[in-house]
Amino acid sequence: MRPRWLCQVSRVVAPVAVLAATSVLAVVLAGCGGVGVSGAASATSNQLTIYSSLPLQGPSGAISDEIVNGEKLALSDAGGHVGPFRVSYVSLDDANPVSEQWAPDVTATDAKTAAEDTSTIAYLGDYNSAATAVSLPLINAAGILQVSPASPYVGLTSTLDAGQDEPERFYPSGRRTFGRLQPGDPVQAAAQVRLMRELGVGKVYVLDDQDPFEIPLAQIVSGGAERAGIVVAAHDSLDMTGETVFTGVVEKIVKSGAEAVFFAGGSGAGTVALWKQLHSADPHLLLLGSSTLVNATFTSEIGAAAASTYLTTPVLATDSYPPSAQGVLSDYRRRFGEAGGPYALYGYEAMSVVLDAIRAAGSHGKDRQTVIDRFFATKGRDSVIGRYSIEADGETTLSRYGVDRVVHARPVFYRALSVSPMGG
Repeated sequence: MRPRWLCQVSRVVAPVAVLAATSVLAVVLAGCGGVGVSGAASATSNQLTIYSSLPLQGPSGAISDEIVNGEKLALSDAGGHVGPFRVSYVSLDDANPVSEQWAPDVTATDAKTAAEDTSTIAYLGDYNSAATAVSLPLINAAGILQVSPASPYVGLTSTLDAGQDEPERFYPSGRRTFGRLQPGDPVQAAAQVRLMRELGVGKVYVLDDQDPFEIPLAQIVSGGAERAGIVVAAHDSLDMTGETVFTGVVEKIVKSGAEAVFFAGGSGAGTVALWKQLHSADPHLLLLGSSTLVNATFTSEIGAAAASTYLTTPVLATDSYPPSAQGVLSDYRRRFGEAGGPYALYGYEAMSVVLDAIRAAGSHGKDRQTVIDRFFATKGRDSVIGRYSIEADGETTLSRYGVDRVVHARPVFYRALSVSPMGG
C-alpha cells in the first residue's frame, strides 16, 4: 500500500503550475489513481532501454537538443552495447506542443511510459526541478535509476529548507534512485555569497517569486550571507503573476541601504519589469540572479540594467572542462554538423555514467537495483564535466559554479567560482 502522504501531495506554497504538477502526480501514482508501473526487478531480456525526458520545444529546446545529442553520442561511442547487453535509447519530449513549456501531464506520461517498459534500465531527466518532482516518484516506484543533467532543487535530495515531507515524498519505494550531475541549490547559494563578498557587498536584499522550487534557494542564500558577515536587509516573496509594477518593494529596497539584490525565480515579464525598475531607482544597485535567469530572452529585455547584472550558472566556459571534453566536442561537431557546448557534455556524461553502472554490474547489468547500486558507488570519477563522486543522497560532489554577465544583450561567461555547499 502507498503511504498516505503520497496521495496527499502538498506544498507550503503552491502556485498554479505546481498545484497542477502535484495534482497530476497524485493521480498517476499507483494507489492514488490506478496507474501502475511494471515493478520488474530486472529487464526480461538482454535488450535494455534508456529513456530521456526533456523539453524539446520552447525556451529550453536548444539546451535539450544539446543534451540529447550528447546522450546519443555517448551511446554511439559505446557501440550501443555494454557487454552482452544491447542498449537502445528513447528520447521523449516533456513540453506541451501548444505552449512549448514543460507540462506536468506530459512529464507524467513520459515517466509512466518508461516505468511500464520492462526493458527500461535508466531514465535520464528531467531538466527542471518541477518536472523531476513529477517524474521521480513514478520512476522510483518502478525501481529504476534516474539521472538528471540538472534539476538543482534541494528538496529532491535533502531536507535542507525543503518542502513538507521532502525528500521522502519523492521516494515511495523508500530507496534512493535519483542522482544529479549539476551541483544543487546549496552550491549555487555558496557561489552567490562568494560573489557578493568579491563584489564588496555589505548588505543584500533577498527576493523570491513564491515558486516553491526557488524559495529554498533564497533561504539558503540569506542564511549563508548572514554567516559570511553580510547583512540581509530583508527577504520578501513577491507575487509575480501578472504583476509588472513594483513601486512599493523597490522603494523598500532603496530605503534599506542594500547594495545588492538577490532574486531567485523565473525570468518572465514581471522579473524583467522588476529588474528595470530597480536599476532605474538606483543605477548603482547590483542585481544578482539565479540560474533560471540565464537565457537570452531575459537578458535581451532588461536594457540598461544589464550593466549591473550578475547571474550564477552551473555551466562553465567550454575551456574550463577537462581535456577529454574537448575531444567529445570535436566529435560532436563532426557528428551533428554544429558546435556543441557544456550541455552536450552533461548529456554525454549522463549517458556515460549509466552505461558504466551497467558495465560495473557485470552479468547483473539488467538488474535494476544492481545498476542503481553501481551508480551510487561512483567515486572519484574522471569525466568530461570534471572529477566527481555521487553521494548517498544523490548529490554530485562537483562544486565549481559559474557567473555570467550580460554583453550585447546575451549572457556571457564571466568567471568560475570553486565553493563548498552551503547550509541553510
